[in-house]
Amino acid sequence: MKKKPSMTFSKRFMLLILMIICFEAGAQTDTVLVEIASVEELIRLTRTQNPDLKSYLLNVEKSSYEVKVSKASFLPSVTGNFSGQKNFELPITPVPGDFFGQPGSTVNAQFGQEYAYNAGLNLTMSLIDWQSVLKVKMAKLTYEAAEAQQAAYLQLLDQQVHLNYYSLVISKQAIALAEKDLEIADSIASLSEQKFREGALDAVATNQARINSNVTKQNLTNSRQLYQKSSNDLKLLLGMQAMDSLHVEANINYELPLKYNTSELVPDEEIRLARISAQQAQNQVNIQKSLFVPKLSLYGYYGKQQFREDFGLEFGNNAWSNYSYLGLNLSIPIFTGFSSKNKLQASKVDLEWAENELKKVNLESEIQDARLIEDYHTSLINANLTKEAFQLYEKNERLTLQKYSEGLISLDRYLYAFEDYLKAENAFLNSLLNTYSYYSQIIPRIQ
Repeated sequence: MKKKPSMTFSKRFMLLILMIICFEAGAQTDTVLVEIASVEELIRLTRTQNPDLKSYLLNVEKSSYEVKVSKASFLPSVTGNFSGQKNFELPITPVPGDFFGQPGSTVNAQFGQEYAYNAGLNLTMSLIDWQSVLKVKMAKLTYEAAEAQQAAYLQLLDQQVHLNYYSLVISKQAIALAEKDLEIADSIASLSEQKFREGALDAVATNQARINSNVTKQNLTNSRQLYQKSSNDLKLLLGMQAMDSLHVEANINYELPLKYNTSELVPDEEIRLARISAQQAQNQVNIQKSLFVPKLSLYGYYGKQQFREDFGLEFGNNAWSNYSYLGLNLSIPIFTGFSSKNKLQASKVDLEWAENELKKVNLESEIQDARLIEDYHTSLINANLTKEAFQLYEKNERLTLQKYSEGLISLDRYLYAFEDYLKAENAFLNSLLNTYSYYSQIIPRIQ
């Protein structure tokens, strides 16, 4: 009997590496399960995990720092500097010869030393600068706009969460109904085909049974597709990965929302954004006007100087001499090639456009809000009617099935009753979904 050769070290090493790689790959594919019990819980979760909302929050934070940067223009600016200079050729300055004992003549004299060093502090500060004042105001408006954009997206996010939540819950219940309907439809279709082969049922009733079965399968497929789409959309809103799982336990039990009035709606955040845009345009006009206003600033210097004939530095007593000054600078714009004037005219056009947009947004918002409430109330009435019709058709389907089971009616009578039940079920589910689509737009804006 031959002995099997033992595994070599290299083979064992490769096997160990493969096991480690497989283990790491398995660890990286771990999925996350998120369980949701209510729409309120889902909203709280999206407000902490939504990636787009985080971008808006960062933009608000950035705008707050830009406000602080703009305010820094009112504070004095102090800079320290040190410079060293080697003069290869000293400048020549003509001076009267009287200083050198040569009256009536001019002497070309050279002043200075070969090496010069300067060290000190420069100070600048704006005293009167309306442009800087208006830029601070513009930075504040930009910050307000960032907050309004965040609030507008938050409003939209809540609407999307509500819509996908109710779509998922309704489609989940539709799947349960379709599965129950399919079980009945398939059994009736099988029974009708058997009776058709036995000659106890005609082709029309058999075909109707098959049609009902196919319609039920289509309803089940559509409901599953809507469920999957709503689930994927919620994953995107939650910042989840495709491999993660989302489980929603809530059930609306066909409870239809209450009625609302337009007075209960908070203003659309788009109005606030348009108002801030108009304020920014007005402030931009003021900034352009400020270009025609003089600026007054303070400047100063405090430092030390050292002049030497040879290269080097000394730090002893009397090695450095004081050098300082303080001054005012008045800047008066005189002519800029008409660029300031043209920029002012352009900013006025922008202001007119922004004010027109604000009026349009206000008007559209009023009309859209009134239409939203009206459409919601109409859909609510239709949902209640289709709900009542669905419940009646459901009772008729059960009674007809009971009569058929007792031999009181023919199969085709029951098949038509089942067909009416399927139509009523689809009408109710579609009406319910339509109602909740309007409700999802209203509920985040209720005061």
